Amino acid sequence: MKTVDLAVQSQNIRDAAARLLVEHFDEPRGWPSLEAAREELVGVIAAGFARAMLDDDMVVGWIGGLPEYKGRVWELHPLVVHRQYRLRGIGRTLVKLFESETADRGALTLTLGTDDDSGMTSLSGVDLYADLPRYLAELRDLGRKHPFLFYKKLGFTVTGVMPDANGSGRPDIYMSKRVCR
Repeated sequence: MKTVDLAVQSQNIRDAAARLLVEHFDEPRGWPSLEAAREELVGVIAAGFARAMLDDDMVVGWIGGLPEYKGRVWELHPLVVHRQYRLRGIGRTLVKLFESETADRGALTLTLGTDDDSGMTSLSGVDLYADLPRYLAELRDLGRKHPFLFYKKLGFTVTGVMPDANGSGRPDIYMSKRVCR
């Protein structure tokens, strides 16, 4: 397997990367159409960077990075791995690549949002405004392996939540990590 810069790849490779967002970004729900996914990829490349992992000529996963706060903070957006290639370290490898790339660009902090739009965590389906600090402190997975668990294993910390970001009772969970040099 090898990693490549999606900005300099053929349209076929870019389309394959976009298709992953439609077909393999399970939960939270992914992009509704190939056109929307293409636009997302183009936007990520234009504003930041996108790196893919290829198995021969097949795109098996990709990650994007978007600068914020004059490049001191970088958002990990998105990360997707083909279903048949999961649990093989590809996501972990892509996140490590993201961390290295952003450190080289002067990042101090990494951030991401991981939505719960399908009831996978204890933050879903409740009125977070009633006692937000308590709900955050008691955050747990409800048995379906929400992506926040993956990011926690990689050193990210929950730093906040946006209640109702995806509709009533469907929050976006914010996570961050200090860049290690």
